[in-house]
Amino acid sequence: MMSVLMPILLGFFAWLTLFIGGMGVESPPPTFYLPLILHALDSATVRPIPTLMAGGYATGLAETPAEIAWMKRFRALEAGGITDPLPPDQVRAFRLAGVHTLFLYEWMPASYHYLDGEPDDPFMQWAYAHRDTATLNPHGPFPHCQENQYDWCEDYYFDLALPEVRQRRVDYLAQTVAQAGYDGIFFDWASGVYLEDPAYDPIRQTYQARHPDLPYSQAVALFYQELKDRGLILHTNQGFRRAAYILPLVHYDMTESYVTTDAERGHELYLQGQGRVSVPETLYYPLSDNEYQGHLEDTIDYLNYLADLRRQYAGPDFVATVYMNYAAPDFIPTGETIQGQQVYTATIPRNAIFLGYAIPKLLNQIAYTETPWDHRYERDPAAPYFYDLGDPLGETYETREQDGITYYVRFYTRGWVLAGAWPGPTQLTLTSPYLPARGIVYDAYEGGWLSLDHHTLTLSLRPQPISPFNSHPAPLGRVYLYAPVSDDSESSPHNDKK
Repeated sequence: MMSVLMPILLGFFAWLTLFIGGMGVESPPPTFYLPLILHALDSATVRPIPTLMAGGYATGLAETPAEIAWMKRFRALEAGGITDPLPPDQVRAFRLAGVHTLFLYEWMPASYHYLDGEPDDPFMQWAYAHRDTATLNPHGPFPHCQENQYDWCEDYYFDLALPEVRQRRVDYLAQTVAQAGYDGIFFDWASGVYLEDPAYDPIRQTYQARHPDLPYSQAVALFYQELKDRGLILHTNQGFRRAAYILPLVHYDMTESYVTTDAERGHELYLQGQGRVSVPETLYYPLSDNEYQGHLEDTIDYLNYLADLRRQYAGPDFVATVYMNYAAPDFIPTGETIQGQQVYTATIPRNAIFLGYAIPKLLNQIAYTETPWDHRYERDPAAPYFYDLGDPLGETYETREQDGITYYVRFYTRGWVLAGAWPGPTQLTLTSPYLPARGIVYDAYEGGWLSLDHHTLTLSLRPQPISPFNSHPAPLGRVYLYAPVSDDSESSPHNDKK
């Protein structure tokens, strides 16, 4: 039987190699997958494949074939803007692939008046012509264009407290979304807290002088309500910062860099085929005082803070918080040297992607990780987004401890997620009534199968250094899945919680 299955599996993984190459990531030869092939074989029996599904959310440009192929694997997408939506044939292709929600990007508080001859968008043409009343800075300042040294624009901020401004803008946006074949809008700068920046003091003062009895965020909420009344799906960026006004009205809200982020720290490496170049690194503790050697508890505290805001303010149409994280590629040595310098190559940052997924899933939220240095490295064919964990079990995640190390786990009907920070290789013994008494479990990160015994299994955790510039072990996020079983099976985790 082994001799029969091996060429079939080698053929499959040869196809997978071509598929990964099509995603825009350098692919290994089929023999690279030999350990995974061996994991898939047990007493000459092919292991079952865990239940797969479309990913929850992604954002991108959707310009290259690799980007488009990747984004077709998700249910909700933010791609294209109000003035530059995707072409109709691309929208149709996404719909046929199963994408059910498409968002256009829009800058919530303002828009550009162009100085280089490019025409303003239709609403901005009206707003500029009536800027003395329709905008909050009719004579400047233009802080965004000035800060970025843009000599081609002026940025005007809309007076959303005025009913006519709201109505005209809502009409324009709703019509544009419908004509583009989209479902809603992703609003950047969505809550209005930008007004707290000293650079925007004149704009804030103008608004307060005009509307002393209507908080700016309440005017924003009136704008969102009118859009929602027109049937648009609303997705905000950090609306939670004005939760009482924003969360009751929107369907999705985004955080940024709450689990991982990327940063330029002046580091250079000799990269294969590129020479010596500046490279970013991943920061695993962006919410701690020390971004390099912080505490995962700080991240979990913010996870709970956002959950409290959702419980208190989110409306009945709220779907989820989208945790948008950023990461640098992993840079690994090739074993070669050139002129005495170690040569590195860039790879997919799987640990950062898995951590960025596992922590939001502790509270059943959505996650996505971008690699802005080179977006090819966020397109991991084996990313955790595509495994179906099923429904969450228990009221919330569990905080556990072994050997003085705190870690977090959340069980689902088809698997579970795990997150923690360990100082080195660890054998973690996990026991739970949510685990089946027996059976096998798929380790999505390692690509292997583990055996359950009496609701218990042992996990081998192997933290790696954060980067070539930081030897501190990176925290881990892991995803485990049960082998598919029928709902009435005795080994189903639904039925076996003794």
